[in-house]
Amino acid sequence: MPKVVDHDERRRELMEASWQVIADEGLESLTMRKIAAAAGCTTGRLTHYFANREELVLAALKAAYDAAAIRMAAALEANGTPRERLLTMLEETLPLDEVRLREWKIWIAFWGAAAANASLAVENDTRHDRWREALVPLIREIAPESDADYEATRLIGIVDGLGLQAAIRPTTQNRNRAQAALATHLRSLEKS
Repeated sequence: MPKVVDHDERRRELMEASWQVIADEGLESLTMRKIAAAAGCTTGRLTHYFANREELVLAALKAAYDAAAIRMAAALEANGTPRERLLTMLEETLPLDEVRLREWKIWIAFWGAAAANASLAVENDTRHDRWREALVPLIREIAPESDADYEATRLIGIVDGLGLQAAIRPTTQNRNRAQAALATHLRSLEKS
């Protein structure tokens, strides 16, 4: 009887292996051979799922963004005031634990590569646009008199900056500072 292979699970395993290589060594060190070694498989198995390195890199970026998007969507569905839900949603994007720190290391690597790679830049813009669109309704609830589109752009900039600082130097102090600054900003937004 032939072995049943869960192809979605296999792709997920390969994504996680690529994330680990990117987080540990950077995007410039990413090779099909290193990913295969990290996944405990052959490069042949890897190329069965991904035709080349560029396809794998784009899939890894999409998967990292999707993982964060799933957590953010759950935060939006949780109980709490609009400000509490927005804060929880935004905290899901900060590098406050090992999983989110790994995502940040991946994003940092991709941001650098996106400056010279149009398909990565488009994917990054698409994801930021979706994020901005998800923020706008909550901002309108918190601060109905504000320009919600502008505030969403501003929040993304704040989160990107705070997250970058906490990812580059992931100390408890930097993580706490990021959370406190974000919470303070949302309180001031609510009052405006």
